[in-house]
Amino acid sequence: MTIACRNSSNIAAVLTLALAAGAMTGAARAQSTGIVDNNGIFIDGKTFQIVPGKGNGDVANRLSTMGAREIGPGAIIFRSGDKLYIAGAPMGTPALEPQKGPVFIEYEPPKDPALQDIYERIKERRGLEIFKGLLSPFRLPVNLTVRTQGCDGVANAYFDRDGDKRSIRICYEYLKQLVNTLPKETTPAGITPQDALVGQFLFAILHESGHAMFDIFQTPIWGHQEDSADQFATYIMLQFGAGKAHRLIKGAAYAYHGYIKQLKDKPEVRMPLAAFSSDHGQPEERFYNLVCMAYGYDPKEFAEAVSGDWLPESRAKKCKWQYEDAQYAFQQTMGPHIDKEQARKVLDDTPWLASDSTPAPANSTPAAAK
Repeated sequence: MTIACRNSSNIAAVLTLALAAGAMTGAARAQSTGIVDNNGIFIDGKTFQIVPGKGNGDVANRLSTMGAREIGPGAIIFRSGDKLYIAGAPMGTPALEPQKGPVFIEYEPPKDPALQDIYERIKERRGLEIFKGLLSPFRLPVNLTVRTQGCDGVANAYFDRDGDKRSIRICYEYLKQLVNTLPKETTPAGITPQDALVGQFLFAILHESGHAMFDIFQTPIWGHQEDSADQFATYIMLQFGAGKAHRLIKGAAYAYHGYIKQLKDKPEVRMPLAAFSSDHGQPEERFYNLVCMAYGYDPKEFAEAVSGDWLPESRAKKCKWQYEDAQYAFQQTMGPHIDKEQARKVLDDTPWLASDSTPAPANSTPAAAK
């Protein structure tokens, strides 16, 4: 497990919880036999002494009033200089057991209480553990950290390299926005709330993985890197096979449905000049590129792209070559770095589309991940 230092407010919360659990008595000593139910320990932040204590009454009934939170399968408390830190173990990772690289995952607790729910939900669903498995076929020569974190109110997802440290960061603000814009029920186009959730999340995190792989493997790119990252994400999603790929692509496309609806209602689209200077393609372009590659992959499986008026026939005629270009580029640049047997196993076994009964919040206009 990768340990990240926490701020002093988290340390204070731990000490408060220990004090609230009961009166602390006895000489300072380490406990190697565990903590009895309702009991606790206090760690003095100045002397670093460990004092066991016995709780007064049933602690479970007072957890909410104490501001206590579950720390998952375990936690590490460690000293660095004159300060104490606590780090929670990621869900699914045995306490004190180091993660195996080269891909490391971290769920960083958010500072904003409004993001606590989304933080707990993605941990509970093991989103990063599943994605780590999806990256396992890549023979990475360096470490890559995939982290969920608060981003000071900015809804985003991005790849970052600081020296030799590379990370993919998914903001809780983006995940919250994604959840808040899910359809309340299955759409007329057959997109379920779950497909919209999984498709958009997977497209966003694979897009950032594309940036990471281009950087790690020093991949030459002509044109916009953002377009290439979109194609990287779309190509991998299509490798899940027709049935799963169909649901994932339609789910990912849901992010753009608001823009396309506006386009059909007002076909004479006007945009400020600044829109054309962005390093990202416009949402409408990204939508058509996504759908076109899917149609080029399997015109029968994605026939509704044309029959359902998602894709103009004039564009559909060229989609076969768009997919083949992406396939050739992927095989030439990424193929040598992939364990193909492991890739097939991962694509067949990854439980992205398991049943989900989570109710969708109210609708609003969706926004695609950057």
